[in-house]
Parts: sequence; structure tokens; C-alpha cells
Amino acid sequence: MPINERFDSTQRSSFDPTDETVNNVNNVATSRTDSSSSSAGFSASEGLSATGYSHTGAFADKPLSNNFVWEAGNGISYSQSDVDAGLYKVFSLSRDVHNAVDNPYWSTPTPSGNKGIGLFQGANLPSGIDTLVDYDFDFNAVYGTSGATGFEGSTGRIDLSDCVYGDQLRVRFDFNVIPQIANTTVEPALWYSNRNDNDDITFTFPLTTSPIFYGTGTVGNTYLNRVDISAWITSNEDVNALTLPAIKSDNPVIIQPLGLLITILR
Repeated sequence: MPINERFDSTQRSSFDPTDETVNNVNNVATSRTDSSSSSAGFSASEGLSATGYSHTGAFADKPLSNNFVWEAGNGISYSQSDVDAGLYKVFSLSRDVHNAVDNPYWSTPTPSGNKGIGLFQGANLPSGIDTLVDYDFDFNAVYGTSGATGFEGSTGRIDLSDCVYGDQLRVRFDFNVIPQIANTTVEPALWYSNRNDNDDITFTFPLTTSPIFYGTGTVGNTYLNRVDISAWITSNEDVNALTLPAIKSDNPVIIQPLGLLITILR
């Protein structure tokens, strides 16, 4: 079935009636997700339960020189060549940045001390799920550099390999935008590659939210966005998908990726 038939607006609204309005944008998203691993063909209703979540701020490009905090006006450039190419720019994750920034800031309840699984150290994960982030995945090491999936050169991924059929993925992507030209439209997304049981990539596409418009008087200002994107998990290709947050823009902008809240709903 063609991709545009599989992800039309009717499917989106009937599947996901709970999409939220974020920054005055009614974000409606569609879905697909990750493959192999422990789902083993059973659904959440057959044993596993409990919605849960994880959070990470471990974006690979956060500046070491400023203790991984974005400085005013600086960030990742979405250039004119990116605009001309119609590129969805993917934002990588990093274990080194995770170790530096994903540290509990509270004392009660006592943090678990489990490292490598996000800010909450696994405390709020759904049952049967060990982690929702893979900080060590290296796309080029697995697939090489000569492809055209859009993941080339990226590291890390949202890890859905412990999910089960019937789960719903919901990702809140927090990021700042600094417009460089007035009347700019930014499209946030999850960039997705579904994979079969042999880890062959089958389909690559964006799971988008509603676009965000920056009009006159916005150039050089910093705007916080917290957009919500959802995806269903209903097959091995969904459980084995590769996904990272991304943006597309019709003018050059500067992006400061901040964090991901990754929730599995059951």
C-alpha cells in the first residue's frame, strides 16, 4: 500500500483522538515503529500492562564548551542548502552527553542509580521495557555512509525493541527555534525507517506534527516548542523501526534541541 494511503488524515484522527495543542498548534501525528526483540508476537493485552515513560536531554551537538547548555543565539544551523534540498534534519543522541546531563536532580524518592537509561534511571518505564533510548546505535557502522535514508551520520535512536503489539508511542520533542528570516515555517517530525526481521530498511518517512509559523518581528528571537508526536506499534516492522527527532524548514533557522519525553501508552 502506498505511503500516502497508509498515513492519511483519516487514519491519523481515528487512531489518535488525544493529540494535544502545543504552543497553539494542534499537533496531529501518525505512526509506525520498531522491529525484532522481545515483543515475540504478543499484545499488551496478553500480559504486559502499565503505561510508562523516559526522558533524555542527550542531544549529541550540545556544546561541551558550555557544559552542554546552548548559549544564546547558537545552535544547529538549518542552512539554505538544507532548505533547497527539502531536508528533514535528524538530531543525534550521545552516551557522553547522556552521562553529563541526564542526572536526577531530586533526592526523594531515592534515584535507582541505574545508568544509561535516561534521566529517571528506569524508575518510570512501562512493565517489560528495560530502556526507551539506545545511546550507542551508530547508523553508519550498521548500514554504511552511501545510502539515502536521512539517517546517515546519525547516532542513537529511540529504542522500541521491548515494546509489544498494541503499544502506542508518544514523543514530546522540546526544542528552541531562532528564525533567521521572517515568515518562516518549521515542520517538526520523527524521522522513521521501518525495518523487517533482518534489519533491512523497508520504508522511510516523516511522522509530522502541524507546522509552526514565525512571522514578522521574530527574526533573532528564541522560541521554545514542545511538540507531541504519536505512533502505533502493531507489527514487527514497528517494533524494529529506527527513529529520531527531526525538523524541516522553508527558510534558514537555528535549532537548539533540548529534550525528549518518550511515553508508551497501553
